[in-house]
This record gives sequence, C-alpha cells and structure tokens, in this order.
Amino acid sequence: MRGIILISLVFSNLAFSETNSCVPKHQFFPFSGSWVSKNERGDIALGMYARVSPDGKYVLRSFSGEKLSQVTLMELVPGKMNAVRPYETPLKNEAFPVQGSWRYLVDVSGEHYKLNDIIKYQKKAKKQFKGGIGGFYTVAAELPNGSAKLHQIRSLSWPNSDSDNMGQGVLTNKVITARLNSNATAELVSSTGINYMCSNIRSTDGSVMSLPMISPDGSEFSAMPQNPKDSDPSMRIYSFGKNNKDCTPVLDLKVMVAKIVFSSNEQKQILFYSSGSLTNKGNGIHFYDRNVNKMFTLDDAGKKIAADSYPGFTKDGRIVYGANWEECNDKDCRELGGYIVSDPYQSADIIDYKKDHPELAGKFKDCITNEDVVKVIEEQKLIWNYSL
Repeated sequence: MRGIILISLVFSNLAFSETNSCVPKHQFFPFSGSWVSKNERGDIALGMYARVSPDGKYVLRSFSGEKLSQVTLMELVPGKMNAVRPYETPLKNEAFPVQGSWRYLVDVSGEHYKLNDIIKYQKKAKKQFKGGIGGFYTVAAELPNGSAKLHQIRSLSWPNSDSDNMGQGVLTNKVITARLNSNATAELVSSTGINYMCSNIRSTDGSVMSLPMISPDGSEFSAMPQNPKDSDPSMRIYSFGKNNKDCTPVLDLKVMVAKIVFSSNEQKQILFYSSGSLTNKGNGIHFYDRNVNKMFTLDDAGKKIAADSYPGFTKDGRIVYGANWEECNDKDCRELGGYIVSDPYQSADIIDYKKDHPELAGKFKDCITNEDVVKVIEEQKLIWNYSL
C-alpha cells in the first residue's frame, strides 16, 4: 500500500497521466520551517558535501547549519507543494553513504548505520558495525552481485594529516564483507588489509593523488595526479585492478575541478560542480557525457538558478543539487533556497548539440520518464526493506 501511495505522489507531482511521459525539466523543493538557517552572507544554508540517494528521495548533507545536527538526511517530499523534511543524525561532518545501494550511511569513524534506522530513530540510531577505511575524504560503494544477506563494500580514501599537503598522497582502499543477521542487524564478516594503490602507474601518473571519488558500482574511481609525467595535473578516471592495488587509466578529462560524481553505468555521465565557469556559460552544474566525450551545462536561459551545493545523480539519470531559485509573479521576484531536480537530457545544451550533430542524436535519450523514476523507486524500496 505504501508503494502505491508513493508512486501516486510521484505522478501527481509530475502532473503526467502516462507512465512513459517525461519528468519536468526542473523541479524545485524549497527549504522552509524552523530548521532553516542562514549563512554569513544572509543566504539560506544549503549545506556541503551532499550525496544523493539512487531514487533521488534523500540527500545526505554535512555542515547543515546551527539549527540541525552536523549531518542531516534530507527527504525530498513531492506533492502540490514540494517540501524538504530533515532527519537529524549522530553522524559527523563528511559522513558518506555506501554508493550504489545506499544500504548504509557511514560515519567518519567507520561506523555503519542502516538508513531506515536513521529515519526512525534519528540521533538515537544504533551502530551496526565498524569497518572499511575511516576519516574525512572517504567514499564507498557496494560491489555488484551482492544481496541483503551478504554484500561487499569497497571504501576508498586519501591521506589525512595536519600538514600543508592534507589530502594529497597515495590512495588506499579496503574491501569488506557484511551480512544481515536473522534479527535484522548487520555485522562485519571479513575485511582485507589496507591496499596501497597505483604503484603500477607511478612512472606516468606519479604516486601523489587528490580528490578521489568512486563510481556507484565500485569499479572505477576518479582522482587528480599531482605530478604526472609529461602533462599538467588534471582530473582522471581509473579502474580498480583485480588485486585491489593496480590502477588502469580510463579517461583524462583534461580539466582541474573539485571532486566529480559518477552516474550509473547506463547514463555514462560525470558531474562537476564549479563556482566559476568551465565553459562559456554555466549555473555551476556541468556534466561530461562519455558517449560523445563532451561537457554540457544545465544552464537555462528561462530560469535564474545559482547552484550552491554539490550535485548528485539519481540512478535514473536526474541531477539533484542545492541552489538558489528565483520565483517570480506579476509584481516581483524573490530568491528561494532549496533543492532542484533537473533532467539533463532536456537541457538546452544537449538539445542544441543534437540539432548540430544529428548523427550523434541517437546517443542521447529524449528525456527521463516517469517510468524510469518509478522503476528505481521500487528497486530502492526493496533494498531498504532488506529484501534485495
């Protein structure tokens, strides 16, 4: 019954009657309520280090403002009046989800929490187990072919220190195996030791890297080599070797940016956030399509949007990000803060590119559909019920 209600909310919010109709170009979920705080500039605090759940229902954000816990789980609630509902957590700044499944939210100490426990108990949620790599700047993903009963998680981190070179050094990873017990608690089954990475490409890319991120299936990661041979530093993508130590170069993006976010394997896109501009236009959100090896922007000439929080992909390909959104009526305009959910395939950049390159138009979807969204919602519901 709950699933039927959720699907009904999705469809009523999108205002479409046909299952395969396009989602809106943009959806805005404003922040409102006593929990909303402002930053030093007087703008609504949108948080930092945001991570988006596969179905786009939740955003895990750090530095949430003085009226909330350091890390909050933000629920995007669709309806006639879209809303955002915060859940306080016991997690510390820069906690992270296990990408791909979002089966767990992980504190910087390495303690794993079930997402459903955070929603139900908030700050009083119980820890399940401790494992993987801890500390700031850690990311993790669930490896394929697992289930609720037994699953593997790869965590990836860069070094933590108090030196001027904080966050630069040899990358490391661990692979842990966890399982769900008959009493619905999870426990650590096994763990590899620390795997020091990329010595096999030291002669070309050097040994010092920064800004690592991991793909949702844990097969690839991005990082920026600090001293590559015969080239300038740039963000690059690598695949993990079978020994969990070797690194295979996959793609040099040839730009210097902050951390990137991977889409699912189906979309083959990479997401950037930049307060400056990587192209001759940009509202702060840029995405690189690996099918055509080109960067695009979510810029919208008909809507004033200023991104101010790190974006993320849903599994169906939508982009979710914190931003300031201009709302206008017949009399005046006002700026609101909140989350925006956008369909990259409906961006002017991709539409114009398809017109200019008709031979490549088939590499892009026309849009993300309601059917795409509901499929992921149903799959994610099974994962969070620990039945998948």
